Amino acid sequence: MKKALGILSLAALAVLITSMPVSAADDNRNVTVSAEIAPAYIVTIPMNTRIYFNVEDTDFGTIELSKAQLEPQKCVRVTLLTDNLLENKSDVEKVLPFAVFDGEQEFHSAKYTAVGDKTSLTIHIDRDDWNRAYAGEYEDTVTFQIEYTDK
Repeated sequence: MKKALGILSLAALAVLITSMPVSAADDNRNVTVSAEIAPAYIVTIPMNTRIYFNVEDTDFGTIELSKAQLEPQKCVRVTLLTDNLLENKSDVEKVLPFAVFDGEQEFHSAKYTAVGDKTSLTIHIDRDDWNRAYAGEYEDTVTFQIEYTDK
């Protein structure tokens, strides 16, 4: 009987020990939760464009930031690189000057910070330049330089 009472006492003591509340001051555990998102973006640029004879302003399309995960104080800069000359395919000495405009001003570069930021572009050829141009096919390649940079 004493043996049974001792076992019951130990069992009761074990229940009391395991059910005793432990305060936060007794045992604190700090853990760090973290995440990392790498910068990513998608920029849409104009497609190949055909300019028709004697048309002074031709729609060149749109530059648009269509997807973006950017860091604070960063942006995507798009710069247009061109010599602004369409060359005659039969004689590269014969050129037709042009300019790319964003509204009323000539476009050189722009910074984009949020999805949906965009710039609508137009190619302009002056009437006098059309009148001086030689017959034939003209062509030029323009480059859109895209970089992730500080604002």
